[in-house]
Amino acid sequence: METQEIAAAARHFAAMARIVGPDPKAVKMRRHAFHLHQSGSTTLSASALLLPRGALAEPPPLLDHVCAAHGHAGDVALTAASLVEPFLVAEQRGDPGEEFKPRLVPEARIDVLVEHEELGNIQDGKSRPPQWLSARLLAMVDVPTAADSVLSLLKHDDSFIGRPLWDVGWSLADVNQKQVESDIRSSLKSSRNNASIESMGALMLAKSATRIAILGISTINSNNARPINVSEMQHRGDSLLVVGSPFGLLSPFHFFNSISVGAVANCLPPCAGRSSLLMADIHCLPGMEGAPVFDKNSCLVGLLMNPLRQKDSNIEVQLVIPWDAICTGWNNKKLEEIGGGPSELPDKNADSKTMELRMYVSSTVNKINQYCISPSSIREAISAVVLVTVGESSWASGIILNKRGLVLTNAHLLEPWRFGRTSPSGVQTSFAGEYLNARENKSLQPQQCKFSNEDAVKHEVSLFNLGFKREKRISVRLDHAERQMWCNASVVFISKGPLDVALLQMEKVPVELNTIRPEFVCPTAGSSVYVVGHGLFGPRSGDRSWNIVLGLGAL
Repeated sequence: METQEIAAAARHFAAMARIVGPDPKAVKMRRHAFHLHQSGSTTLSASALLLPRGALAEPPPLLDHVCAAHGHAGDVALTAASLVEPFLVAEQRGDPGEEFKPRLVPEARIDVLVEHEELGNIQDGKSRPPQWLSARLLAMVDVPTAADSVLSLLKHDDSFIGRPLWDVGWSLADVNQKQVESDIRSSLKSSRNNASIESMGALMLAKSATRIAILGISTINSNNARPINVSEMQHRGDSLLVVGSPFGLLSPFHFFNSISVGAVANCLPPCAGRSSLLMADIHCLPGMEGAPVFDKNSCLVGLLMNPLRQKDSNIEVQLVIPWDAICTGWNNKKLEEIGGGPSELPDKNADSKTMELRMYVSSTVNKINQYCISPSSIREAISAVVLVTVGESSWASGIILNKRGLVLTNAHLLEPWRFGRTSPSGVQTSFAGEYLNARENKSLQPQQCKFSNEDAVKHEVSLFNLGFKREKRISVRLDHAERQMWCNASVVFISKGPLDVALLQMEKVPVELNTIRPEFVCPTAGSSVYVVGHGLFGPRSGDRSWNIVLGLGAL
């Protein structure tokens, strides 16, 4: 389907939710990037998935039980629980035992904005403005498997870096005053174990990041319930489309149901048969949390949640909870808690949690869109991309150039001081002769000459710091289908010109070594481009460290 067709179908199941409530101390907007505060009242907004009755062929049993428990006979909308959490009564904040009986503070109200076409009263074939509908909070439900995946992202680098580098929420939000963390500290005031406090804080943050609010609204259109199909299992590189309402409360009718497109960057847990969390390469804006995500066939993939944010920076990783994870996460125990009888919900993850990486990569490349890069090219690129680490705190991606173990990577990984900074010890020397014997050094000379001439910018071997060589080891990780393999490497070339490139030589070259296949034809502007590499997550993240990012050639 074309993007326009996907967007047109997806808009029928997209909405915007807002909550307005008393806030005399102006504290409810913490951890929210945009808000409206006036006359002692605060308004927050988020996107939502609209689910009219009959739209899903197999709705989660929990939805029916929640509606029955509250006597609700209308439609429902799902959104990020972070929208309503600030307005819960004090005794329910951070208390998962009350998730099916949530109570808002007095005078707080929720409204949902829907497309006017969904109301079934279009006149003269003309499109009319969207309309607000009153809503009620029915439940706030966790997705345990998704929370576990977020927790693994929040804590995976503690032992490698020494401190957590990630948080959940938009980088534009006020992160200096966090209501959620304040609630955590107050609930754990009696504990004296700092490690336990930090661990519990990360756990509660992960649960909050994946908690979904179920809103009840009146029946939108009983005469024309459009069906919504659920997508199959997603893989890295699959196309995604999000329908959300960024900055919604600031100008609802301008940003309502905006479209963003991208691709699946990674799936968690690694090598699992079914993913509980997707990392998406999509440009999203504050207010789009809770938005429905669709695939290239306009089938529902899941819900966009608050992003994973690198601390002290603006780097964000968009998180999507797959619909399958939502359904399987709402299990029998949840049904019994709200008074419903037990019913069998199959554990679709039970028989597939130990799938081999070989099978995972194979299934990934087989689902690449037919109009993009071929699966064989993706497979070759993945096998030729390595993880390069320097010491215990820096890493980057590398490309295997030949069977002798020559690796291309970034110069700033090896010389961080080159951008206006001095070396740690101030002692510098040439390294080319130290790392290569005469025969290997001679064999590299023609390759070096190809990158420089008298009329172009001169690239020459830089002066490499002796202290760096002695103190920081350079390692290269190869990701084979059966196992991961680490190899030591040495530096043979660092560009001193504008190109941020360097060459490494693996000291022990494996027998099976896949190399990159170079393309000497410049891609045309607008052509699809995949970037395969090890991004924001370090060596301790295992298989989740490498991602696929989709883009277009600009020049």
